[in-house]
Amino acid sequence: VGLPDITLLPRIAVFFGVRIDELFSISHEDEMERIRYILDYEKMNDGNFAYAKKTLDAMLSENSKNVEAIKTYARVILNKSNEELLAAGKLLEKAMEVSPLDDEVYGLYRSVRGGGEYKYHSDNDWFIRVCEPYAKKYPQNEGLCNHLVEAMLSQHYFDKAEEIIHTMQPADEQAFMKEILLGDVQVKRGNAKAAKEIWATVSKEDWRAQYEVGERLNRLNEYEDAIVYFNRAFELQKTPKRVLDMVYSLAFLYKKLGRYTEAIQSWECILQVLAEDYGLTEGNDVEWAKSEIKQLKDFVGAK
Repeated sequence: VGLPDITLLPRIAVFFGVRIDELFSISHEDEMERIRYILDYEKMNDGNFAYAKKTLDAMLSENSKNVEAIKTYARVILNKSNEELLAAGKLLEKAMEVSPLDDEVYGLYRSVRGGGEYKYHSDNDWFIRVCEPYAKKYPQNEGLCNHLVEAMLSQHYFDKAEEIIHTMQPADEQAFMKEILLGDVQVKRGNAKAAKEIWATVSKEDWRAQYEVGERLNRLNEYEDAIVYFNRAFELQKTPKRVLDMVYSLAFLYKKLGRYTEAIQSWECILQVLAEDYGLTEGNDVEWAKSEIKQLKDFVGAK
C-alpha cells in the first residue's frame, strides 16, 4: 500500500522523463477490461455509467471506427436504460459500415432495435429495414442471417425469410442451417409436419445438425423424437472436448418426463465428460451436476 514512498515519486518521474500524473495513467486496454468487469459482475449504476461513458467517449474521439469500443458502448447503454438506446443504435449502424461481417454487431443491434428475449426493444421492422441490405450483400454472414430470419418470422414475413435463407452462404460445417431455418418457417406457417419432413433431410452424420433438429422437436413437444436426435448428436462426437449441450437437454427433458433414472444417467455422463475431456473434477459445473443427481435420487427414493 505504501510503496513506493510518495516522496520518491518526483525522482521516479524525472528518471523516466514523464510527468508525475503519467505514472498513474491507465491504458485503454485496462479501462476496457474494467468496463467489461462492470458489465459482467456489477450493476450499471450512475457512477459506473458515467465512468464507462467518459472512457469510451475518449476512445472514440481518438478513433471513431474503433468497433470494439462501439460494441462495448452499446452494451453499456443497453445495461443502463432504454432512454439511451437510440444512441446505441446509431453507434452500431456506424459499426456495421466499418465491420459488416462482425456477427456481434448485429446481435447487439438486435438487442437495441429488434425484440426477441430482450427487455428493452423497439420494433423488429426497424431491425429488418437496416439489416436486410447487409444480409443480401454479405450472405456469408450466417449470424446476421439467423438474426434477420428470426426477426422476419416474428413479423410473419415468411416469403422474405425464405428469400434470405435461400441466398445465405453459411460455412460448410453450418450448411445444414438452411434446412433448419426453412423448417422454422414452416412451423411459423402452422405446418409442423412439413417442418419435420425438411429437418429429416439433414445429415445423420453431423452432430450439430442432429442437435439443432432435436432442439426444434423438443420445442414442438415431440419428446421421444427429440431424445433420439439428442442421443445421436452426442454419440457422433469424438473426444476430446465433446460439447455437452445435448446431454444437458436430455437431463432436463428426462426430468420433465419423470424419467429420473435416465436423468441421473445424463448428469453422470456430464460429470464423466467434464473429467475426461476438460480435466474438471470440481467447480460450478461439477457441483451443479452433483446437486442435480442428489435431488433426482431423492425423487427416486421418495417413490
